[in-house]
Amino acid sequence: MRQRRPVPDHFVEITEMVRIGSDSRGLGPWLRSKSKLIFFERPKGFANGFSLHIERIDDGSAMPALVARIPGMLPETLPPEITAAKDLINSVIATEAGQSFPTNFPRDLYSYFNRIGRSLEEGDQIEWLPDSPTNKTVLTPTKRKRLVLANRETYEAEITVLGFVEELNSKSKTGTLRTDEHGPIPFNYDDPFFADLRMSLGSKTTTVRVKGVGVFDGNDQLGSVTEIEQLETLPHYALVVAIDALADLPAGWLEGHGAAPSPERLNWLSNEVTRAFPESVAYPSVVPTEEGHVIFEWIRPHSRIELEFNFSKSQIELYATNLNTKDFKEQSFGTGQWSEAFAVVQQLISL
Repeated sequence: MRQRRPVPDHFVEITEMVRIGSDSRGLGPWLRSKSKLIFFERPKGFANGFSLHIERIDDGSAMPALVARIPGMLPETLPPEITAAKDLINSVIATEAGQSFPTNFPRDLYSYFNRIGRSLEEGDQIEWLPDSPTNKTVLTPTKRKRLVLANRETYEAEITVLGFVEELNSKSKTGTLRTDEHGPIPFNYDDPFFADLRMSLGSKTTTVRVKGVGVFDGNDQLGSVTEIEQLETLPHYALVVAIDALADLPAGWLEGHGAAPSPERLNWLSNEVTRAFPESVAYPSVVPTEEGHVIFEWIRPHSRIELEFNFSKSQIELYATNLNTKDFKEQSFGTGQWSEAFAVVQQLISL
């Protein structure tokens, strides 16, 4: 919605309604870039003092009202450059796949769309209301990608990626993250993340979860992470994920029988594993029992080792069978004897 009204101190104000999908984090970059885009055909000095402000947030997913202010101009003398530039930007965004972009839109300005809507996910959009012949702007992730790639070979988007810190350079503040999905991914980082990155460097048991800005090619292949916004270290992540997956078991999961482990017990086990699981022991298979307990199982050519977490008895129960000699070993540990239990497991695995 656009409206004019008297403003003190000779300011012109134009108010536009914007609906920003489910995430308003792309608004800041859009405000900054639009304030530049809108005046690419301005008279000399025209944009001096020009600014955009959020006047209010109306009902909706996220609906800020944007106000443009130009000092020294009366409302009735609204420069036509504002409307012309806005309409041209809208016509660029409204261009659908297979259509040509407006020829009078400078190609170097397409790079500004790289700053807008980086956090948009599938199903999100930035929309200007109400829809009209001169206001058809609906920016989706797919359309944003096409606009950015109109004048470059890569585009940026928010990314969450998991991996191991393989390399770290404290001088250049760069590193390499080894991921299963994308292979080795170079990244840049800021000082606040250095301590956690250094602690994780070279570890095969500490996964890091990086949230930030990734650079993708036209085939949506991640090439690098240019900015880290959040970083989380996740000790024994693969094992914790396997434990947490048991929370999805329904009651009667075993042919109508079988108790499902409670979320509280699984959470306790995940926390204990994060704290106490030794780096030198290979990760086991994680198996539920009919009674609602959890078993860690290691199967080797010569042995089968089970470490059962008996929640009812509050103890750890070890069962091991030598598949060659048929010798059987059974031993119980208290829930505070993780080191002792894992030491026996490691000994049996190495036999």
